[in-house]
Amino acid sequence: MILGALAIAFAGFIGGLTGFGASLVGTPLLLLIGFPLPQVVVINLIATMITRLAVLHRERAHIAWRRVAVLGTASLPGAAAGALTLHLLPPHALRILAGTVVVLSGLRLLLRPTREAHPATPAKQTIAGLLGGYLSTTTSLNGAPPAVLLASAKVPPRTFVGDLAGYFVVTNCLSLLLLITAGQFDTTNLGTQLPILVAAALAGNILGGRLIGRVPRALFDRAIVGLIVVSGAVTMLSA
Repeated sequence: MILGALAIAFAGFIGGLTGFGASLVGTPLLLLIGFPLPQVVVINLIATMITRLAVLHRERAHIAWRRVAVLGTASLPGAAAGALTLHLLPPHALRILAGTVVVLSGLRLLLRPTREAHPATPAKQTIAGLLGGYLSTTTSLNGAPPAVLLASAKVPPRTFVGDLAGYFVVTNCLSLLLLITAGQFDTTNLGTQLPILVAAALAGNILGGRLIGRVPRALFDRAIVGLIVVSGAVTMLSA
């Protein structure tokens, strides 16, 4: 329990700092501690959704609402597909699949650095939303696709954080509803642990959020890429 709280608090801190890294960090850590994947998905979706609500309010002036709407709407069919096919794939296969997608996303940014911004077109937003939605209900690693999209577009850090907050609130809420409907909402033996884990995530998120805007842009970009690659690799290795 203590290890789980520390892991989710650290994940919340990273999420508060980068805007998207909570699940990417929390998933491999919770898996290594011994939480089963279905419960990790539920914990991450709930914790991230709740912590992002405060961020959504704080960064509302910096958010591109139309982009958030496209990402969130596009995530619905992907999340539905994930919820419906979740029982067809063994957990280790899901971890390998998710880890591979995440690593490739990070390597795309690492191996093709550019000083020019690539606009986040509606078509790209739709693809990122679909992929993120599928990863949401299967592994909770739904932040990488839109994060890569926004990083490639080189949006300002506060817009990056704000847009992802809106995306997470919408996508995670839809994902939880779909998991409940599909009978895949697993809280077995979590009991009072879930509120404690969420509280730990909130505490970490508050600390990380205080550093937004104080981290140099180059360091911010490198942290995003490194976080994506490392978390994907750890997820695959834990399969």
